[in-house]
Amino acid sequence: RPRRIEERTVWLLVHENRVALRQRPPKGLLAGLWEFPNELGTQLPPEWTGDMPQGRFGGVARHIFSHVEWHMGSWVAQNVEEVPGFVWVTREELRREYALPSAFKAFFPAMGL
Repeated sequence: RPRRIEERTVWLLVHENRVALRQRPPKGLLAGLWEFPNELGTQLPPEWTGDMPQGRFGGVARHIFSHVEWHMGSWVAQNVEEVPGFVWVTREELRREYALPSAFKAFFPAMGL
């Protein structure tokens, strides 16, 4: 059976040199792991209550799982307000303390990592 294709937008949000992360649900694909906020299509993360943040395109990546394929575009937004619902970590903390799935590591260069 062919893989399901999901078009996703990864939101690379930065507030005072800290980046936004969220933890995936405890069940399902990549259960319990940390990730950059991302959504199907170009929707803003549900935690985001403001307008579309000013920013720049951060590149694209593709990640293949056994049954689904993610086609991801990204948006880098600097100096956004600190949105509740995310964990805000320094780049050093991200490197040292948070293991992100390889699907998101393609966006490290856009974040200066």
